[in-house]
Amino acid sequence: MDGLRAVLDDGRWIEPWSGVVLPSERALDPLARADAALLRAGPHAVLNGPTAVAMHGCTEALGDSAVHVAVPYHRQPRAVPNLVVKQTWINEADVIELDGLRVYALDAALAEMLCTGERRTALACLEQALAVLGSAAVRFHAVVAEQVARRRDRRGTRRAAELLELARLGPSGAVPVVARIEAAVPAGDGTAQLGGGL
Repeated sequence: MDGLRAVLDDGRWIEPWSGVVLPSERALDPLARADAALLRAGPHAVLNGPTAVAMHGCTEALGDSAVHVAVPYHRQPRAVPNLVVKQTWINEADVIELDGLRVYALDAALAEMLCTGERRTALACLEQALAVLGSAAVRFHAVVAEQVARRRDRRGTRRAAELLELARLGPSGAVPVVARIEAAVPAGDGTAQLGGGL
């Protein structure tokens, strides 16, 4: 322990969260931080939300500096800075390995974001994925809709269905994501609801 304390004290290593350490030169490396977050969260944890979507290449999710992890309900996560831990049912069929890390498949990660994430980011990530998929976009859109429909946690599913309807299956065109979301919010609801669930 004295040796570890010495390298932490001299700055060669950092402790982003209690119980895990990283070489200081990798402090901002997203993969290293994701790996450390999974270690902190436990053996059945999986990267979810913006972190998972970013792992799949959706640059629209990179604005979220926190690492998002899902854990089974028997785990009792504690809130810590820059680590968002969510208790949920983890379907192993939705979990894949990317760069040696447990990550939700893109359809499952997007379904989660559409239900519980910030609306603008969720829709932008969905549309970025659809734009890359080309002729497979219609099928992928249906797969994400199926993910939303079969969620055990029904919170946010109505909102996700609305965002799926807003999503363009081709290039986004001239109308920004935020303008389309705001146009879809009923009059009198205001923009304060844009990040909330239904």
